[in-house]
Amino acid sequence: MKDQACKILIADDNKTFLLTTADLLRQEGYECYYAPDAMTVIETLKSVKFDLLISDINMPGNNELELIKKLPEIAEGLPVILITGGQFSDTQIQSLKPPVTACLNKPLDLEELLMHIRSSVKGDPNH
Repeated sequence: MKDQACKILIADDNKTFLLTTADLLRQEGYECYYAPDAMTVIETLKSVKFDLLISDINMPGNNELELIKKLPEIAEGLPVILITGGQFSDTQIQSLKPPVTACLNKPLDLEELLMHIRSSVKGDPNH
């Protein structure tokens, strides 16, 4: 019997990006949920255990990485892949430490994203 699929929460205020990314990752065997803002992420994390968070830097409630700073209180040990449509600032890069495992620019390259997901969750979709 296979293990349960890896659960990923995708957070971005761009609905097209959310739906497209979730669909692509589901085709790869991942169980995906999505949230349009930091408040929804926090509420979702309180009720569902995830293996990974993929989060846009620039979305409501996360302009200063507030969501990432609160994560240890809400979902301790949850790895995070940060994404952005712009460039990462020096301040953002310097502040990166666990739980952040990677920083990627949009548009995302699916193979690169999958590589970082596997590395972040230490295994394949059915870990």
